[in-house]
This record gives sequence, structure tokens and C-alpha cells, in this order.
Amino acid sequence: MPPTPTVRQNGHALRSFREIRGLSVADLAERADVSPSALRNWELENKALPTVKAERLCVALSIRIAAIVREPLATAQPDQDALQERTAS
Repeated sequence: MPPTPTVRQNGHALRSFREIRGLSVADLAERADVSPSALRNWELENKALPTVKAERLCVALSIRIAAIVREPLATAQPDQDALQERTAS
């Protein structure tokens, strides 16, 4: 099974948007269909934020995903075997 794609979240921004909207952790977790403990871990940057869950949070907060990520989203992962072949040549 392939690894779950994640984003490098800005937990402070995520928490700020939640608070600006007047939502508790429990409120946003319910709206985004995630657990409150997972949301808290993402805000504290203790756990990686799966891309699918980031999208749900952004819909619930009415924001673009770029507002809560530290790096631009990659559309494709590099092929590690191809990279090794190129560097070996």
C-alpha cells in the first residue's frame, strides 16, 4: 500500500484560522470529520497532516490549502530509481 500523501502544515496558521472563525477544536473537528485529538496534533505540528484531511479542514474553514501549508504542494513524487540512475551516470 502506498504511503498517504501529506502536507507540511503551518499549525499556527491552522489554529489562527480556527480561532478567527470562533471555532473550538471540537467544532472544527466535527465540521471536517476528523478527531479532535488529530486536529490538535496538526495544530501543534506533532503529526503529519494527510492531504485529504487538509482539504477537509480548508473547506470547513473556507480557506485555500496554501494558507496552511509551509511548502507548495508537489503534483508528483520524483521517481527515486530514475534519480539514482541519473546521478550514477
